[in-house]
Amino acid sequence: MMKRILLAGTAALFIATPALAGHCPKDAKAIDHALASMKVSAELKSEVMTLRDTGLAQHKAGKHRESEKSLADGMRKLLMSTMM
Repeated sequence: MMKRILLAGTAALFIATPALAGHCPKDAKAIDHALASMKVSAELKSEVMTLRDTGLAQHKAGKHRESEKSLADGMRKLLMSTMM
C-alpha cells in the first residue's frame, strides 16, 4: 500500500513539473504587458525589468522556484506602485 502511494506521488510530481515550469514565461509576459500599459518611474521600470530578466534566466537554467520568486517580486512591485 505504501509503495503505491509513494509511486503515485512521484508520478504526480513528474507530471506536474512541466506545467509549473511553463508558468514563468507567462509571468514575464504579464510583466511586459503591465509595463507597456502603466506609467511608472524609470527607476521602478529598471528594477522590475531586472527581476524579469533574472527570472527568465533562472527559468532557462532550470531553477523554477527561484524564477517564480523573482517574477513574483517584479509583479508585486508593479502592484504596489498602483496602490500608492
